[in-house]
Amino acid sequence: MRALRIARLELEDAYEPATHDPFFRYLSWSQFTPEELALLPTVMSIGGDGATYDIGFGALSRLLATRTPVKVMVLNSGVYSNTGGQASTASLTGQDSDLARFGVAHSGKQEDRKELGLIASFHPNVFVVQSSTALQGHFLKHVMEFLTYSDSPAVLDVYTPCQAEHGIADAQASRHGRLAVESRMSPVFVHDPRRGSNIHSWFNLEGNPDADKDWAMGSLEYVDADGAAKLLEYPLTPADFAADESRFKKHFKTLKAGAEALPVHEFIDLPAAAREGKTAFVWSTDDSKHLIRRSVSATIIRLVEERRKYWRTLQYLAGKDVVKLDADHAAELQALQAQYADAVKQRDGAIDSIARGMSQLAASSKAPAGGGGFTASLLPAASAAAPAPAAATNGSAALVSIDPDDQAKCTNCKTCYQDLSEIFEKTRIVVDGAAKEVGRIIPGVLDHITATPELKARIAKVAANCDSEIIR
Repeated sequence: MRALRIARLELEDAYEPATHDPFFRYLSWSQFTPEELALLPTVMSIGGDGATYDIGFGALSRLLATRTPVKVMVLNSGVYSNTGGQASTASLTGQDSDLARFGVAHSGKQEDRKELGLIASFHPNVFVVQSSTALQGHFLKHVMEFLTYSDSPAVLDVYTPCQAEHGIADAQASRHGRLAVESRMSPVFVHDPRRGSNIHSWFNLEGNPDADKDWAMGSLEYVDADGAAKLLEYPLTPADFAADESRFKKHFKTLKAGAEALPVHEFIDLPAAAREGKTAFVWSTDDSKHLIRRSVSATIIRLVEERRKYWRTLQYLAGKDVVKLDADHAAELQALQAQYADAVKQRDGAIDSIARGMSQLAASSKAPAGGGGFTASLLPAASAAAPAPAAATNGSAALVSIDPDDQAKCTNCKTCYQDLSEIFEKTRIVVDGAAKEVGRIIPGVLDHITATPELKARIAKVAANCDSEIIR
């Protein structure tokens, strides 16, 4: 960079050794311009959760406290995969692994997971991405931002299924990576200190389904008593994720018929006293694909509660509580307006009723018409109409549509719900007796979304790239 700057000065005939050499003698990368920083090769550290969450955590924290533009990529499998599968602080509550007591008499790892992404975000000016390669659109988009960020260190924490240690088939890594996001087991987020001026602007939960709710919806394909293929929709919790991995296998048992049981998402909302005598369960299928219920251990319930607490923390940091408060306030205001309008209507009706009664009384007593001031005094000179509630004028419903008759034509190219996750989501439908994954518009989302030019352009791009061309 010193040679480059001197060459530019020479070309401008402005290089003065006596003036410039003392400055160039102590030139440091911290004095580089953004254009000069962009010319530098990327310096990246790549390690697992053992190297970053545990063994090298102190050194990592020291690095993140500087302004050194070093990139740190974490391959987070939640276990020391290279050295036999010991538990790390990135391991999840209840999982079996080396150095965590296992067997029927023990409940696996008992400590809650440490969240490196959150810890890194609260270091000065650090860019943080928590992602999964199963969400290709989210991963690729934010990896590019991660690589080009040069203001300070940047951290990329990638959920990385380890088939052997997690107890899943090799071909299921991508599906379990996506399920980890959808079940809130390992949500994705971005912390970008360049966005806005407050913490709610810095955190972004784009890529998580139903980001304003505790749980997203999942679906389970099963066969009913008549042998027909059906889909069961239910709130997807970390317990549903854990039920399909061998590291949590001992926490689930087939529930006997007649047992008093509640789905996990309902069970954890009960106070401790109300849980007595009840069993939490998740839905599953047997070898014949018939619906069954599987009981959930107390350790998995604790895992679900801890993951929900973490998810709610992310929601708060991203300002989702402010959005909810605004929506609640709007609903309360609308209710008050309706209540006021109803009160005015009732008042006017009462006045009319009294006026009719007084007129009838005057007629029966043969009093001069209009001669009395009593009836007139009961009527307001000008009855003010109640303000009508503001009509919803959001024209976003015309932004984008998918004809229900065309839904079965979807090829699940993933373009819509990966590139525009605030409008589209993945779901499953039954077509010709078989379940099929398709993209769809999130129910109700168009009622409150703002139709900005940027959003319209993104919708147009998604529609153009839709393989089945069903998006309009």
